[in-house]
Amino acid sequence: MTATPSWRAAYNARLASPAAAVMRLDEGTHLIFPTMAGEPPAVIEAIGAAARSGELAHISLSNVLPGRYTARELHRPEVRERVHWNSFFCAASDRESVFEGSSDMTPMHFSQVPMVMDRYMPCQAIATLVSPPDDEGYMTPSLAVDYTKHMLDTASLKIVEVNPNVPRVFGNCRVHVEDVDIIVESDMAIQELLSPELGPDDETIGQLIAERIPDGATVQIGFGAVPSAVALSLKDHKHLGVHTEMFVDNLRVLMESGVVDNSRKTLHPGKALYTFCAGQQATYRFLHENPAIEAHPVEYTNDPFVIAQHDHMISINSMLAVDLTGQACAESIGPMQYSGPGGQLDFVRGAVRARGGHSFLATYASAKSGTISRIVDTLPEGSVVTTPRTDIDKVVTEFGVAELRGKSLRERAQALIAIAHPDFRDDLQRKAAARGLGLR
Repeated sequence: MTATPSWRAAYNARLASPAAAVMRLDEGTHLIFPTMAGEPPAVIEAIGAAARSGELAHISLSNVLPGRYTARELHRPEVRERVHWNSFFCAASDRESVFEGSSDMTPMHFSQVPMVMDRYMPCQAIATLVSPPDDEGYMTPSLAVDYTKHMLDTASLKIVEVNPNVPRVFGNCRVHVEDVDIIVESDMAIQELLSPELGPDDETIGQLIAERIPDGATVQIGFGAVPSAVALSLKDHKHLGVHTEMFVDNLRVLMESGVVDNSRKTLHPGKALYTFCAGQQATYRFLHENPAIEAHPVEYTNDPFVIAQHDHMISINSMLAVDLTGQACAESIGPMQYSGPGGQLDFVRGAVRARGGHSFLATYASAKSGTISRIVDTLPEGSVVTTPRTDIDKVVTEFGVAELRGKSLRERAQALIAIAHPDFRDDLQRKAAARGLGLR
C-alpha cells in the first residue's frame, strides 16, 4: 500500500472551487496574471461570471500579453465595471481600450516588472496555472515563470490552478503546496500559439540574419514571422545555445534536430533557459521534465548583465519603424500604443555587451502595400522610442543589413537608406541632405 504524501493534507485543505477562490478577492485588490499561456482559465471564467453578476469586488488586473481566456472573458464592457485593466504590455486584445482610455497601461522593461511591482505598484494577489505536485509537493508555473515566481514568493493571496496539462520543469520555478493559499483544479485546454505563416520577405530577412550567426552562438528568438524565418534558416548550424525570454515551437524544433545542444554556452552550459512559453501542445510536452531546459524568473533571464555573460550572444527582435539616426520604435504607431517595450531593450543591451555578441532589429522596408516606408527621416509625432540610437546595433530589412553601432549620424543615415525600399530612397536622400546627413 502506497503511503499518502505528507503534503496531501495541506493540498486538500486548500482546495476550493473557482467561484469560491474569486470571492477571496477583497475590494481594491490588484490581481496579477502570468503571461499568455500561463493564465488560469477556470479562475478567469469565474472572475468574468462574478463581475457580470455584480458579486465581484472592484479589483484591478494586470499582466503582460493577455491570453485567449482573458480576451474572451475580461475585456468586455460589462466586466470592466468591476475590473479595471492596467496592461503591462498592450496587445491585440487590449490596445484599443488603452488608446481610448478605458484601460490603463504601465510601460516597463520586462526585466523590471518585479521591481516596479515591489517599489511603486502594490500588487496583493497572483493567480496562475501550475503543474500537479511532484512527489515532494512542489508545483511549477512552467508556462510563465516571468514575474509570477516573484509574486508566488511575495503576494498576500496566492491562487494556483492545478492542471494536468501543464508541464513540470526544472530551474528556479518551484512553489510548494504549503506556500499557497488556494488551490483550484481544472483540466481546461491550455492556450496554444500557432507559428505564423511566412512570406518571401520573411525568408529573406531570416536568411540575412542566420548567415551572420556563428556556430556555437547563444540565441534569443521570439515569436513572429521574422524570428520563425531565422529559426528555419538555422537548420544547418551547429552547437547553438538558447537563452531567451520566450520559448516557442521553433526552439523545440531546433533542439529536437540537434542544432541547439547548448554545449558551448558560457553560462548554464547544457541548458536552454526561458521565462515563459507559448506554442503548440508538442512544445508543452517537450518541456515536461526535460533535463536540457530550465525556467527562471524574468529578473534573471532578462537581466542585461546576465545576458552579456554569454559569449556570441545573438538577440533578434522586431520593430515598427526606425529613423535615419537609428531610433527604433517597436511599440506605437504615432501616438497609438500598439504594444509594449517587453524585453527588447533588455536583450539589445545584453547582447551588445557580450563578447562577440550582436543585436538584430528587423522590419519590412515598407508597410500598407508598399505605400509607407518603415525607414523614415523622423519618427511620426507621438512615436515611442523603444531602442535608443545609442543602443542600436544592426537593422535588417529584406534589402539588407545596416550596421549602425559605432557609426556617425551621416554613416547611419546612408546605411539605412541603402536598405530602404527603392521607391523611398530618393526622398530619404533629400531629407537626409536637408539635415546635413546626405552623401558627400
